[in-house]
Amino acid sequence: VPVPKLSVRGEKGQARPAFTKTEVSAIQKQLKSWYVGVEGYTGEMRLMLRDLVDILMLTGMRQGTESMNIEWKHIEWYVEKDVRYLRFWVSGKTGARWLIAKHECEEVLKRIQATHESIADMTLDELLELKLAQRVFRFKDGRKPFEMNKVFRRLLEDMNLVKGQAGTDRTLYSLRHTYATQELLAGTDIHTLARQMGTSVVMLERHYSKLTATMAAEQLA
Repeated sequence: VPVPKLSVRGEKGQARPAFTKTEVSAIQKQLKSWYVGVEGYTGEMRLMLRDLVDILMLTGMRQGTESMNIEWKHIEWYVEKDVRYLRFWVSGKTGARWLIAKHECEEVLKRIQATHESIADMTLDELLELKLAQRVFRFKDGRKPFEMNKVFRRLLEDMNLVKGQAGTDRTLYSLRHTYATQELLAGTDIHTLARQMGTSVVMLERHYSKLTATMAAEQLA
């Protein structure tokens, strides 16, 4: 019986379905009012989606395994050279790690805090000091949200933004690819970005090869 030859070549990296800055701005603008007049769990999920989109864009964390399991005790202030930074302790498929959020994330957390009566009257500093074992993303009755991707899909359908440039459907996970793209274009070191996102340099180079090549050209020319 002839033995088939196995190829040692890996698959060529494919461009990940991301959003442009203009598209992200349009999504964030739509989410400011998309929940108005919608009752029940659907209304709560639409309101929650606004905060989730912002946090994904401000941290680069994975949707689902990392974002949906964040509790208030997993967030703290980190001080370096007299500057305070918000950092999140997340656990995903590559293990647990700290990641640094952009400064704008402080206002998003305050917005989330204001939607829950039990913690609304505190300052954010007081809340973080309590180390509450309570999910950041939860319904008012305490239940864990579900089908957030379906809600996001409905939003993209309403805005005609489902398909990316390569014709691939976009999801909440596409915000992670958007974060990576924007950070690379902004000149963030690829090794630093790999640690922040809980992935490898090889993986970033494989899926964002055009961007990393451009960065090298700018450095070398």
